Amino acid sequence: MLLCATPFGVVLQLPALWFLTDATYHANVYSLQQPGLSLCMLAKGYRLHALTVQADIDARTLDMLLEKKKGYVICSPPITQALCDFERVGEEVVFVGMGQANQEGPLFDRMILTQSDERIWQEALDTTKREALYIRSSDAHSLPKRFPTDLIVTKEESESDEQFAQRIGQTLQTNPIIHLYAPSLGAWALPLAGKDTLLWTVEASFRNVIPPANLYGVVAEDLCQAFMQLLESETEDIVVEKRLFTGREMRGSWL
Repeated sequence: MLLCATPFGVVLQLPALWFLTDATYHANVYSLQQPGLSLCMLAKGYRLHALTVQADIDARTLDMLLEKKKGYVICSPPITQALCDFERVGEEVVFVGMGQANQEGPLFDRMILTQSDERIWQEALDTTKREALYIRSSDAHSLPKRFPTDLIVTKEESESDEQFAQRIGQTLQTNPIIHLYAPSLGAWALPLAGKDTLLWTVEASFRNVIPPANLYGVVAEDLCQAFMQLLESETEDIVVEKRLFTGREMRGSWL
């Protein structure tokens, strides 16, 4: 009993690292990384605590929530956006925002800058066979390289979701597609999401649209890499990379 209690007591003495997140980001991004992220932070000498709050949190609630707390408070992208105009609260807290550079505000001491995910989608496509289809929205800025153009489907601005779903369906009938890569989803995806023969890789914010059995992977910010870099560097701004999290990782197996 004493041997078990001693390591637990040591962990309780570690400084806390607070992650202030909204419910959506918690469900789509944080929860799939939480086991490994907690271990990463323990290895750096920190206890990770996630605090889930309303995306439109106000200054009074923030002040009450962080009363007597010390150390790093990292904010998810939606919370960073909500707090970007807030004034400084607390002298013992280091506020870290996540998002674009234009979201920096007087509250934040440091920023974790999120990047576009074109690189990671290209890397994911580089590992696929011809049995994959890449689906682009009408406002996508770039085309994947080294991927067959006949297996890239782009939604036209004048095209309804129903029309786009029908066009994708026709492509699936004429090609042996088993894997859909879709950085952005719309109503067009609903008729296709339940097809048992299809696997999906999507951006993490669309994770819950696809049935778990059909979800091959999601693309999301690598929080372990970002938090480790934050603790190891003294620069005000660091860049977080996105990566592919497979279904095996999301189901809890890290082998």
